[in-house]
Amino acid sequence: MTGSRVTGTKLHVTVDGTGLPLSIVMSLADIHDSTKFVDVMESISDFADDSMMEQIVSVYADRGYGSKPIRNHVKSRNIIPCIPFRKNSKTANDDAGKYSYNRTGFVMERFFAWLKNGFHRTRYERNTGNYLGLVNITSFLMYCRVLR
Repeated sequence: MTGSRVTGTKLHVTVDGTGLPLSIVMSLADIHDSTKFVDVMESISDFADDSMMEQIVSVYADRGYGSKPIRNHVKSRNIIPCIPFRKNSKTANDDAGKYSYNRTGFVMERFFAWLKNGFHRTRYERNTGNYLGLVNITSFLMYCRVLR
């Protein structure tokens, strides 16, 4: 991917409850988001210690991540999957009323709004290496704003 143009890339991001990024993975634009879910979750453990990983108690995502393999991956790590089932799912949506992505999805949307509106330069970068570098710098600046 290095050296290719940004028009064909996509960011996969996990954020904490305050909207600060925990992990960022870049992929080609034609890959479905759910195929990168495990990679994004595993990249959290690359930067977090064991005590921080134990603090993760639930994962919120939209219907696109409502497949059985994703749910099993999350449950195998003793994390509650707060993911609505897909509309065509044969499994009953027993936890749909208990957890709602609609109530928490704004946290993820806030990160992308911060990225695209607060830091304009990231929108215009064409080289993928530079783009990912700018996204990482932007994430660092987000942390600096919160910590001061």
